[in-house]
Amino acid sequence: MSPVESQDRPAAVGLHAASEEGSAADGPLGRFSPGARIAIIAGLAVAFGLAVWVVTAPSRDGSEATAGSLDGPRLVADDELADVPDEVGHAVFWAGEQPGAEVEFSDDGGGNVHLRYLTDGADAGTAAQSYLDIGTYPFNGAYEATRSLAGGKGLETVDLGGGGIGFMDRARPYSVIMAWPNQPDLQIEVYHPEKRRALEIVRDGDIVPLP
Repeated sequence: MSPVESQDRPAAVGLHAASEEGSAADGPLGRFSPGARIAIIAGLAVAFGLAVWVVTAPSRDGSEATAGSLDGPRLVADDELADVPDEVGHAVFWAGEQPGAEVEFSDDGGGNVHLRYLTDGADAGTAAQSYLDIGTYPFNGAYEATRSLAGGKGLETVDLGGGGIGFMDRARPYSVIMAWPNQPDLQIEVYHPEKRRALEIVRDGDIVPLP
């Protein structure tokens, strides 16, 4: 699914523009229910000077904020993480080991994956949007779509090593969207409930593929 094509887009249930203040309670832009796909709409952003991206399933009031999975979200032991890319069929990004956190894995069966860092004994599948969350979303042209949007009005651009590019909406400074040319069909989202903390994590170089 190409994010810049006008056809075959999934129906949108959430719309966020740079001109409107976002809330950390919304959670990651790419949280999804079973079968949903993330789509980035570049045409409107170019035509109207807005940073607009459409997400196909997250509830804006948090009532359906938990990511879907064929088997349900589950905690993944350290020695199981290396098997995740083979399980989903593509590279999966994470933020490395985080002190005091357990890694929750969830996917929609179509390749969209979240690794969420649960703390304080939180159960897998909790709807709380209070945790670091790394989403990996496969779609055709992900890098080009991300690069095209990165210079949009209201966005803060992040230059990454290896030719990678990312951006954060200044009005909703909880998520950074990023991609690399060596993974042209993968887009990564880094979400943190503290303002601009996701940006700090990205700039520190902590987001890498699972080994």
